[in-house]
Amino acid sequence: MNLDLTLLARTPMFAGLEPSALETVAGRGRPRTFEAGAALCSAGSDADRCWVITAGLVDVLGAVGGVDAGEVLARQRKGSSVGEVAVILEEPYAESVVASTRTSALELRASELRELTEQFPQITLNVLRTAHERLAHARSRSAESSAQGETVAVVFGSSLRGAVAPLLAAARTVSPRPVTSLDRQFSFAGAVTAADDLSTTHATVLLPTELDLVTVATLMREADRVVALVGTSGELAELGALAPRADAVVEAVLVGEEAGRAAGGLDREAPVRVVRSCQAEPGMRLSAADLGWLARHLTRTKIGLALGAGGAKGYAHVGVLQVLEEAGYTVDCVAGSSIGAIVGTYLALGADAARIEQTLRDAFTAANVSEIFKTSLSGRASGTELMTQLMRETTGDKTFADTAIPLTVMSVDLDQRAPAPLRDGPLWEALLAATALAGLFPPHQRDGHRLVDGLALVPVPTGAVIEDGADVTVAVNLIGTEVLPRWPGGPPPQPPAELRRRRGMLDDLLEVMDLSQLAQSVHHAELADVPITPLFGPGEWRDFHLADLYLAAGRAAAERQLPTLKSLALPAPTNETTQEGGGIDRTEPVRL
Repeated sequence: MNLDLTLLARTPMFAGLEPSALETVAGRGRPRTFEAGAALCSAGSDADRCWVITAGLVDVLGAVGGVDAGEVLARQRKGSSVGEVAVILEEPYAESVVASTRTSALELRASELRELTEQFPQITLNVLRTAHERLAHARSRSAESSAQGETVAVVFGSSLRGAVAPLLAAARTVSPRPVTSLDRQFSFAGAVTAADDLSTTHATVLLPTELDLVTVATLMREADRVVALVGTSGELAELGALAPRADAVVEAVLVGEEAGRAAGGLDREAPVRVVRSCQAEPGMRLSAADLGWLARHLTRTKIGLALGAGGAKGYAHVGVLQVLEEAGYTVDCVAGSSIGAIVGTYLALGADAARIEQTLRDAFTAANVSEIFKTSLSGRASGTELMTQLMRETTGDKTFADTAIPLTVMSVDLDQRAPAPLRDGPLWEALLAATALAGLFPPHQRDGHRLVDGLALVPVPTGAVIEDGADVTVAVNLIGTEVLPRWPGGPPPQPPAELRRRRGMLDDLLEVMDLSQLAQSVHHAELADVPITPLFGPGEWRDFHLADLYLAAGRAAAERQLPTLKSLALPAPTNETTQEGGGIDRTEPVRL
């Protein structure tokens, strides 16, 4: 057969053989071609031949009790040998080997390999040395498995070819851990194998490839995740033609109106899940917001913010948002309980920290606070009507469908005796449920259920942002175990005349609720990657006149935790060069 002898010379099994010996080897073997999915050998079967891979890629599958277990133990590519150990030892194959892509190989029958080992004893030594090295490598990989990175295939339709370079560049700016991409100048098989090796030293290995059904099907087996960018109905239809799979899906990002309209016709059985719909900029470019989100999605650095309950102390949430904004971070999803739900809703609607602060100050004036917390003869607050008006006005009668980022408003279902996270319907109704503090306001009736303030069970809804897809979670807990004996810089400002009052039953009730949820608040906040607990001086739930002090406490607490956040996710780059494929590049692409 016509076989490049330099390839055989680089094959570990034939290392050190003279050119004449390599010619003998080439003359004994015969060419074989295996289509993707074809088996070269099966675990437990007689070892009657072996192969040297000359092109393509094969998976070595583990076996239990001689039966194929389906787990990929290794991937072999051009220059690797398969089955030679079993042939030499005259034992059954220990693993199954299946072609991942169309694969070419030089096949040697067992009798031919034995004759070659008798003629060239170096082959046996090479096989033993290679087996020893593979075992040592497997042990090393096992020891480092906890630090194993992730291979993410970035599949793109031809309409979005120009968006890939800026996306890869942006992805390398948002993660503090090593991120690299493979510049495919070799073969698909080589790229997949290289990505597998690189994932031991990189948190994320990006493997860009053009949309092709066979390739995508292979990537669903070989890569940890497959993210596809599609911009036309034809490209989406091609993805939809993938055979259904229970163990893997393609995460589809739709760019432009055509792809968005076509999503409605996607077969429900197709292993495709739409994760984002983007507007197409001129030239099928991605907007800065979509580019940033995708970069964070690829590198698992999307930030979820959980905002806790605490009444007027919620101004601390504004302080936290100020710090995040100034540092350059983007919040990708938000959840809130009580006042945290109010702040989170404004954030989800697209407001920045300054606008949220002003909205709170306009809504919770001294007069409004006095009215909201005015108690009736029954001891209950009587400001439900005013709260309804304020929530409707500040949300503009919008619904969850109008939010710019995923939002969860946390409440508690008294009938189910369980948390009731709200993610649909009018925002003002959800906020009424989220602020219906038991004993103060009547439960909010929704679909036959009585909903009250989330403080009762979930004072800090960290779990909700995890459910909504956050990779890095930040939680703000307003009910901390430590309270300062006095505010820094002197005594707090005096409340206006309409708020001056004697302590009453309502104040005691709020304080008891605060204490009763102390352990729960700490527990839920500690579930986050970055827990933030502001230190407050003397103050209570309805002390909205302490807004400046609460806000400053939130700022200080967020600044203390900023290094922790930066160790998990980096802020978006301040320059726009990533749109041209440049930007900060801490890890150059690997060229094969």
